[in-house]
Amino acid sequence: MSGTYYRSNRVISKTNARNYLSQNVKIPAPVEYIASEAFQKKTKISSVCFPDTLKNIGARTFQGCSLLTEVDLPTQVETLGSNVFSQCNSLEKVTLSQSLSSIPKAAFQENRKLGCIIFPDNSQISRIRSEAFSQCTSLESLDLPPALTEIEARAFYKCKNLSSVNFPEGLKQIGKEAFYFCAIDHLKLPQSLEVLEESAFFKCKNLTHVCLPTGIRYIGKWVFHGCNRMKYLEIYHNPDFIGSWIINRACTIRCYKGSKVDDYCKEFDFNVEYL
Repeated sequence: MSGTYYRSNRVISKTNARNYLSQNVKIPAPVEYIASEAFQKKTKISSVCFPDTLKNIGARTFQGCSLLTEVDLPTQVETLGSNVFSQCNSLEKVTLSQSLSSIPKAAFQENRKLGCIIFPDNSQISRIRSEAFSQCTSLESLDLPPALTEIEARAFYKCKNLSSVNFPEGLKQIGKEAFYFCAIDHLKLPQSLEVLEESAFFKCKNLTHVCLPTGIRYIGKWVFHGCNRMKYLEIYHNPDFIGSWIINRACTIRCYKGSKVDDYCKEFDFNVEYL
């Protein structure tokens, strides 16, 4: 079999993508790879049927497909490129592949109608990269996968209707502004968590009471700043680092007398209650 035939048989490129373009795109087997930007801004596409042979989808491949309403990735899809389904204004539902190890940068950014993200039970996703679901303003709840260890910066930035998040035990790091200006009203963080970066929950205005797990060693500045309804932050241990102004002045920190956190409260003149 010639190399040319192999490529044309298994790869959809920007050049040959027109052969598959229609309102309802059907990608045939044995296609394994859809190249970067192959269907970018093809506004006539309303649905895509992927084959079980598919393994990789490149960067910006379906970016700006404004009529696409649903994405159902086959089991064997291993990698997605950055911005792969971003700015798809009609996209409402995404079912992810169990073979994915991470969700790339800005993969579903600015999909303002996206309200349903399904992680398979045996999902291998360990990292959600920066801005992956940024400004998905219809998203209301999340049940994150058990293999997840890191949520990068601005992953759910300004998901303003996101009120419920189920974090898995095993999660170690939540990045800068990861849940900036979300509607989370109850926060149960896993004991495995070690790092809360700067402004991770900045302006989550529905939060009222947070108890931090004792495994957290780094608390970035402004992590709960702008949470105007927050009355109590409980810290039962001595983190290695606590950044400036982690709460609003109206909030009270509950900690042990004489602890590092107690000293921090005195430095910033925060209200304190002793445990």
